[in-house]
Amino acid sequence: MIHQFEKNGKILNYQIQRKRIKNTYFRVRDQHLLITTNHFTSKETIMNYIDQKFDHFHRKLESACIIERDDEIMLWDIHYQLIVLKGKFRYDIDIDRVIVYSNLDDIKKIKQLIYKNELNNRLQIMESSIEEKLRNHGLTPLDYKLKYLKSKFGSYHRKHREITLNTFLARLNPIYLTYVIYHEYAHALIFNHSKDFYNLLSKFMPNHKVYQKDLRKIAII
Repeated sequence: MIHQFEKNGKILNYQIQRKRIKNTYFRVRDQHLLITTNHFTSKETIMNYIDQKFDHFHRKLESACIIERDDEIMLWDIHYQLIVLKGKFRYDIDIDRVIVYSNLDDIKKIKQLIYKNELNNRLQIMESSIEEKLRNHGLTPLDYKLKYLKSKFGSYHRKHREITLNTFLARLNPIYLTYVIYHEYAHALIFNHSKDFYNLLSKFMPNHKVYQKDLRKIAII
């Protein structure tokens, strides 16, 4: 059931789902805030957190309501006209348009294929500079898994020793991809978000706080 939280004349729609999980997660879903939590976290605790983060959640919901047209695509913070033709998957980027060949009918999936390919190409370009900085901190390159995620920009998997990157990053300025990569590599040494973690991240990317703050305002669509 969808409920409403009102503050300063603004309304935020939310839904609470309780599952057998340890933590509480807040995600933007279909023009409302989906809160997934356990059976022990009180509603009062959840409401207090929404109240504290109201403006942040409201901005993300507003961003999620902006629908991109099927004949548009954003790559690396640049808007293009998207032209889809039938054929085996490939695409060309012109000055102001992307011409893609695909046998798929789902425009969203076609865009996601482009994002994945663009991200893979960008990683190859960045490879040498990333590896050099990793060596300076005693780290070796990890495998990347590229996947379109709905709730996060990246994650580090300690068990498999790999980093998952959200292909949605191909829509943003490349500096955000750089930030997410270093953020996840920092987790390879320090798994939590302690002071030591952020000190290490500052060595990888001294101005990381700027990009971290920006990403919190960006809704994944």
